[in-house]
Amino acid sequence: MQDALLLETALRAAYQQAQAKRRSIRLPTNCRFSGSGKKVVLTLSSSAVTRNMQDDEAAFEAWLLALKAWGCIDDAELAWEPPADRNNGHYQRFLYRVVNFAGLFDWFRVNERSRSLLDDSRVRNPGSRRFLVNTAQNPQNEPSKHSPESLLEQHLVESGWLARTFGLRPDRVGRQFPVGLFEGKVSGNGGSRVFTGGKSAIDLVAVDEQRNRLWIFELKAGRNRPMGIVSELLFYVHFVLDLLSGRFGFDDEEAPRIKGRLHHQDLKSSGITELFGCFLAPGFHPLLEHDRVVALLNCGQWQGDGDAMKVQFRLQALPTDVADLSATRSPVA
Repeated sequence: MQDALLLETALRAAYQQAQAKRRSIRLPTNCRFSGSGKKVVLTLSSSAVTRNMQDDEAAFEAWLLALKAWGCIDDAELAWEPPADRNNGHYQRFLYRVVNFAGLFDWFRVNERSRSLLDDSRVRNPGSRRFLVNTAQNPQNEPSKHSPESLLEQHLVESGWLARTFGLRPDRVGRQFPVGLFEGKVSGNGGSRVFTGGKSAIDLVAVDEQRNRLWIFELKAGRNRPMGIVSELLFYVHFVLDLLSGRFGFDDEEAPRIKGRLHHQDLKSSGITELFGCFLAPGFHPLLEHDRVVALLNCGQWQGDGDAMKVQFRLQALPTDVADLSATRSPVA
């Protein structure tokens, strides 16, 4: 039987062989692994499927990708216990992630005992329902003094580092692109909300009009190095693909431009044919350091309706001087 201890041992051995050094690599304690040989079944609790997707026990994509990329498994299945509230925003987002992940890789499937639970997904079975994304309402020029990531975001944009490094126009870079999903209309009450809303947003987005390319950046600051960064960026890439395809719409097509935010019309009017997702941080979890997980992501079956959108992932470590400068930067007064 495959269990977490055996898989941890295999991961550490594979890492040590590739990197010639030892690291403390642990699988989430609340995830149940079973199976035989190189086939694993990951079972998540009802608590895990309603957690933030960046939390270790909720980030199933990250751990299965790591196990596959490091040669510890050949095939994987996912099972889970449903929560009492099946309209919970985190759970609906989880179901959306499961369906999308299953479409990417033929070595992954939903376990037989959980397949019927996919019918709970409001997005998978839309009927005549229309899904809308909230648009930016407030400027993002004052980072929270309590958020290292918010300070880092501001520094990367205002210093010009992000634009210079990726060959972008500074006025085509924006912070905190909303990813709240609603049914029928965007409302503050819970009735129309499908995914978690409120502050849910992509850290940084940018349009490269010369290359018809959209960049999505998932950012971490300091020594925050979770595997969940993989699940977050995967979700954002699929979400934006659904925006670009018209599967999701915007609640206010005439919303005004707001300083520091990329306008949603910039996505629709730029003729985007490439979508690049970039992990951006001073350092990463050991299992992400060797580019194996990113290489596997880039082998996914990224096919859309009609012409295929090119989807690519990159891992970009922030230089020490850039990360350190942002850590000591004071918010705008």
